[in-house]
Amino acid sequence: LLPLPGGGTGGPVLVSNNPEVFTGPGLFYGNARPSPTRGGTSAPLEGEFGVYLHHLNRSGSAKYVWLLVTNPNEASVRLEATGSAYTQTETGGLAIGRSPDYRVSEDFLLGTPRTRVNTSVASFRPFAVWRARVENGAEVDGRFALESDRPVYVYVLATDTDDLNEAVRQSTREARGDIRVSGNPPPPFGREAGVYANDTWDASFSVAIPDRSAHVGFMVNTATGAGFSQVQAFEAIAHYDDSAREAVGMYGNVYDFQVELIGGSTSRRVRLRFWSLATASISRYWDGVGTVDGTPIHVRHVPGSQNTVLADVRLGAGERRVVRFRAMVPGLASIPQALTVESL
Repeated sequence: LLPLPGGGTGGPVLVSNNPEVFTGPGLFYGNARPSPTRGGTSAPLEGEFGVYLHHLNRSGSAKYVWLLVTNPNEASVRLEATGSAYTQTETGGLAIGRSPDYRVSEDFLLGTPRTRVNTSVASFRPFAVWRARVENGAEVDGRFALESDRPVYVYVLATDTDDLNEAVRQSTREARGDIRVSGNPPPPFGREAGVYANDTWDASFSVAIPDRSAHVGFMVNTATGAGFSQVQAFEAIAHYDDSAREAVGMYGNVYDFQVELIGGSTSRRVRLRFWSLATASISRYWDGVGTVDGTPIHVRHVPGSQNTVLADVRLGAGERRVVRFRAMVPGLASIPQALTVESL
């Protein structure tokens, strides 16, 4: 596999996924201050930025999970937010094509958010962008795009009750849960609790199609320690010390490929495919929605069926054709992936 052209674009993304499994109320991740036990640094966010969250409630009772924003400024803040989050209770389980992870990727790629916010947050006040009741044993997954005209603090947390005052109190208390300590450098499957540099890997490149049967492949969704020559995981701007220093897995981030196919001296059939290369015995390697030239497609990779045909075209001699593929990395995806171009 060749290195993937391009690189990171777009604003930073705050990711809350460590602890993934929580066993009590409290803060999962916030960018306001270092954790007294987990370390880290403060990283106020302003302008355009994202939030991705993925958690599993193992507390023994229903909890409310919140995306909370506070204004630490002397003046009010203009805040806009769009996005979606789902619990598995809402989606009917974790089956392929029905999980919260799948539904979030669909809403994000197609621009059909469940939550829309356009408000002013007063000085030193909190605002709940989103919250939902998460039953015991249930998963919740969410992806949001936010924009503020001044620095703000963001908290992802759990409470026992649907009460904003309790959410504010819990934002200063760490949640109990299964915290996975990442290595240094991070291993291929570290857990994220931090703010990571970009939200999109933008790749625009050309492939000359030879007058014979051949193929070329490009590595996708690689991380430090995964054994590939290129690391595509975005670096952390801030993170808890026990959590990944890069966006391992790239959950909630978008890969945007624009591949120009350049025909040779003869007409050829050309096929583009997107692959998942993981070999673990698990239920899925990728289950989400993508778009090809703006048209939605299902990207469902499971053991025994690990690729999706993005385009299968007849390319005339000297003809040029651009194929654009966009996909958000859904929760529960397993890295790495690959993009191939075949001359058949």
